Amino acid sequence: MRVFAVDLGTVRMGFAVSDPLGLTAQPLETRPGGAMRQMCRTILEEIFEYEHAREENRVGTIVVGNALHLNGQSSDMSKRAQECVRLLRIYVRQHIPRKINVLLWDERLTSVQAENIMIEGGASRRTRRLKKDQVAAQLILEGYLDAQR
Repeated sequence: MRVFAVDLGTVRMGFAVSDPLGLTAQPLETRPGGAMRQMCRTILEEIFEYEHAREENRVGTIVVGNALHLNGQSSDMSKRAQECVRLLRIYVRQHIPRKINVLLWDERLTSVQAENIMIEGGASRRTRRLKKDQVAAQLILEGYLDAQR
C-alpha cells in the first residue's frame, strides 16, 4: 500500500505519494486550499482519483504535515492540521470500506527547504511559488518514509 502526504496551506495544498514499497516519494499536482471541510473533501477526491487509475495505487496511510514552531509548540497551521486529521479520520470511516491510517507528521521547515531546493535548481520565482507545496509534500513524505525504515 502507498503512503499519501499532504502539505496544507491557506492558498494551496501540496500532495505526494510513495511507491508501493514505500521507498520513494513522488510529488503530485497541487490543489486549492480554503475552508477545512472542503480541503478534506479535496484530499479524499485526490486519493480516489489516484487509486482509480490502477489497482496497485491503493493508499494505506495519509500523512498530514504538522507545522509546529521550532520550539515544538503548536502554530495556527498546526491547529489546522490537527483539525484536518480529525475530519479525515471521520470521512475515511464514512467513505472508504478499508482501514486507512491518518496521522500527523512533523514538517518544521519543509517549506523553507523546498524553496531552497528550487532556488539551487534555478527555478524562477513563479515556478517556486507554484511548486513549493508539491516539493514540501514530497519532503514530508520522504521524512516519514525514512523514519519507517
